[in-house]
Amino acid sequence: MTVPEFPDPETMLMYALVPQNPDLRFVTILPAGDPEKITVRIRRTAGANRHIGIDRPVIDVDVFGLKSQTGNVSAAARDLQSQILSLMSAVVSNGVIVHAFTVSGPRQLPEVNPAFVRYNASYELITYSLP
Repeated sequence: MTVPEFPDPETMLMYALVPQNPDLRFVTILPAGDPEKITVRIRRTAGANRHIGIDRPVIDVDVFGLKSQTGNVSAAARDLQSQILSLMSAVVSNGVIVHAFTVSGPRQLPEVNPAFVRYNASYELITYSLP
């Protein structure tokens, strides 16, 4: 038996979240320069498979925006939390998101650029590949 290749969880979340949030910019690496609109960075920070066919990645979701838009950035982070937690048995192009759990909910973290605000949350996903 061959162990399946697990789908990329960052891409999975992008497939699920981008269509629901056309006003947000989604990235896996922050681009150089200051973003002009609210930007969401999605990246895997931990997690491992606990079963031969199921992966359990931990994903950080950082939401960046202008400090003058702190309320909008906070609201976007909480909207994304709701959307991620709603992904039960969600089939996306590269796999299935079986379930999502909040590891740490949206909260404001320090940001090196004083003109910007950052909200961060972490989620654990249960995923598997499509046959």
